[in-house]
Amino acid sequence: MEKRTAFLGKLSGLLALAKEQGSQITIEEVKGYFAEDDLTEEQIELVFDYLLTQKVVVKGYIKMGAAGEEKVSFTGEEEAYLKEYMEDLKAFKAETEGEREMLFGKVLEGGEAAKQRLIEIYLQEVVEIAKEMHDEKVFLGDLVQEGNVGLILGMDMLTDASSAHDTILNQIKQNMQMLIEEQTELSSRDKKMVEKVSLLDESITTLTEELGRKVTIDELAVYMGMTEEEIDDILKLAGEE
Repeated sequence: MEKRTAFLGKLSGLLALAKEQGSQITIEEVKGYFAEDDLTEEQIELVFDYLLTQKVVVKGYIKMGAAGEEKVSFTGEEEAYLKEYMEDLKAFKAETEGEREMLFGKVLEGGEAAKQRLIEIYLQEVVEIAKEMHDEKVFLGDLVQEGNVGLILGMDMLTDASSAHDTILNQIKQNMQMLIEEQTELSSRDKKMVEKVSLLDESITTLTEELGRKVTIDELAVYMGMTEEEIDDILKLAGEE
C-alpha cells in the first residue's frame, strides 16, 4: 500500500512538472523521473498513456497497436463524413515536386503564408493517419479534427527542415492518441459506474427482502463495503433520492 501511494505521489509530481513545461515532456524525462523505481517498459508505457489522458504530449512517444489487431470498420456516418471531407479537400491545389521542402525553409523563417500552404498539403495525410489509428470509441471526424490541431501545433514546433516532416507527423499522431486515450478512459469510467448502479440496485432488492422494509444508506454502505458518500453519489446517478 505504501509503495502504491508513493508511486501515485510521484505520478502527480511528474504531471505537475509536465504542466509547468506547457503540458509537454520527453520520454527521457519520464524515464529519468522513475529511474530509481526500476519500472519495466510496459509500466513506463502505462505512465505515457496516463499522461496522454491528462492532455500531456510525450515527445517521441507513439502508441503502437497490438500485433494482429483487427481493423475497426467505419460506420455509415463515418463513411459519409469521409466521402464529403475528401471531396472538400479537392479544393486545394495539388502539391508540386519539391514544394514541401521549400515551404519548410520558409516556415522556419517565419512565413505565415508558407505555413498555411503546408497545412493544406498535410490535410490529406491527417485523414490517412486517422484511418490507420481509428478506434471504435472515437468518431473518425473527431479524430481528423484532433489531428488537424496537432498539425497546426506541429508547425510551431519546427526547428530544422530535415526533421520537419517527422515532427509534424508525430504531433498529428500524438494529438489523435490523446483523444483516443481520453475517450477510452471515459468509456471505462462510464462502464464501471453502470456496474456500480446495477450492483446497488441488486443490494437494495436483497436487503429489502431480508429486512422486510426500506433500507437506509448506512445499512447499504455496510453491506456493500462502501462509504455513505459513495452510496449517495451512486443513488444520485441512478436518479434516486
